[in-house]
Amino acid sequence: MNPAFDPSALPLRDIHLPGAIAWWPPAFGWWVLAAVLVGLVFAGALRLWRQRRHRAACRALEAIITRLEAGAEPAHCAQEASIVLRRFAMTVDADTPEVAGLTGERWFEYLARLGKSSKLAEGMGQLLLDAPYRSPDRVTSEEARDLCRLCVDWVRAQPARA
Repeated sequence: MNPAFDPSALPLRDIHLPGAIAWWPPAFGWWVLAAVLVGLVFAGALRLWRQRRHRAACRALEAIITRLEAGAEPAHCAQEASIVLRRFAMTVDADTPEVAGLTGERWFEYLARLGKSSKLAEGMGQLLLDAPYRSPDRVTSEEARDLCRLCVDWVRAQPARA
């Protein structure tokens, strides 16, 4: 070491810390996360929008079931269930005029074909055809409730359409 050398005489500066990290622009990972979140929100909103008819039909059928449990006339409630199904089918099918004109067995076959299930074709589903022509005392509350539950299942089984 050089004895004549004085380190305090050197023009050195003190240690400087770097500046604070800025919050903008975010790193690439945050952009990816934001894009994923926007995509999920959009997909969820689209799903809700596509299922709006299903929710409305199920609410109407559940309201019919509630009225049945409150003592409403079963034959009238079975007719209302048929009306709800027809309205739902008219809103989801592209060929609305054809659906609106279906009656009797053709209406029943249409529902069975669209339902992709034999539940509607068996047993309680026949009440959709018979209820408007039965006397009010020939339709029991239990039959009408089972029909409405069958209709709710049928509506939920339908695929969501735009």
